[in-house]
Amino acid sequence: MEFCHLLRAHRVEVTASRIMDTFRGLKAINCFRRDDFYTVLEANLISRTADRELFLELFQQFWSGPSSPMRLEICVPSWEDESRLESHRLDRLPLELVRENAAEPDETETSQGVAMYSPAEVLSRKDFGAMSEAELAQVQRLIASMARQMATVLSRRQKARTKSHVIDPGRTLRHSLRYGGEVIDLKRRGPKVSKTKMVLLCDISGSMDIYTKFLLQFLYGVQNGLRGVETLVFSTELTRVTSLLRRRHIDAALDLMSETVQDWSGGTKIGLCIREFNDTMAPHLLTSKTVVVIISDGWDTGDTSILDAEMARLQRRSPRIVWLNPLLGNPDYQPLCKGMHTALPYIHDFMPVHNAESLRQFGKLVASVA
Repeated sequence: MEFCHLLRAHRVEVTASRIMDTFRGLKAINCFRRDDFYTVLEANLISRTADRELFLELFQQFWSGPSSPMRLEICVPSWEDESRLESHRLDRLPLELVRENAAEPDETETSQGVAMYSPAEVLSRKDFGAMSEAELAQVQRLIASMARQMATVLSRRQKARTKSHVIDPGRTLRHSLRYGGEVIDLKRRGPKVSKTKMVLLCDISGSMDIYTKFLLQFLYGVQNGLRGVETLVFSTELTRVTSLLRRRHIDAALDLMSETVQDWSGGTKIGLCIREFNDTMAPHLLTSKTVVVIISDGWDTGDTSILDAEMARLQRRSPRIVWLNPLLGNPDYQPLCKGMHTALPYIHDFMPVHNAESLRQFGKLVASVA
């Protein structure tokens, strides 16, 4: 993306569709073969013969890792509205120049030449607990956007359908190869009806305070973007909040939750809460296709024998249990606390949830099973 911004700054016409085609092309090659990498970029990003020499020069400068920042005179491409330049100015700058304009540059990262991440990418990998107030506001917007994108991708999935008015060009052309390229049958497609459901159990105890606001932001996006999602929060008690999250604005949903949930930021009795879920809600919410997602650091002040028995019951009811733990983002973390140690044998997927990137990885998991 930074290289595409560099091309734009030199009046090379690089459109969004060409960038998307480039990424698709890169999936089909070995990106570590320089000639193949260059060919894919040139084939997709360059449409005019006159731009090829400039493309080669910029490619060599950018991908060889220049020792000093490339000084560029930022100009407005002729095919874009000049009035949009100011609002997108930083987006078009090479990353080295963006760093120079940052209010508080990170000297360590600059000196080491960490050059291929955009500011949003760097922020997405930073632990929620280490963020400043300004960064917290930025990452909340990033998480909200991420949840909407994930919901949109899943809701737009399509599958082959015979009774549909929408023609599937790709399948039609592939099928025509059997007849020498003659289109004999029109293949059709329609919405994919997902039978997979998801139940989210989110820990809102005191030890999870620093992560709860971001997790609820993400759960709000998932809840309002996907069908078949049930959301519950727990501390010392279990509360179903599915209906509370179905509000037009996240702030209204959170205000309503704070009024309704009585044990917010309290202790943690994971075993007892899962027992309540198994006894009262699981018979109605869980099927053979329901994925259970537990978001907790595993600190349980209750009896671990209860947690062990209830996790075993839950495993028998659900085909897949995913546990998201914010502490897992620490490379030195080991699941030694009694609650996490007890629950671990019953978990199918054990994943971190300490930053925006870990939420993105969870979204990929959801996409693979939905």
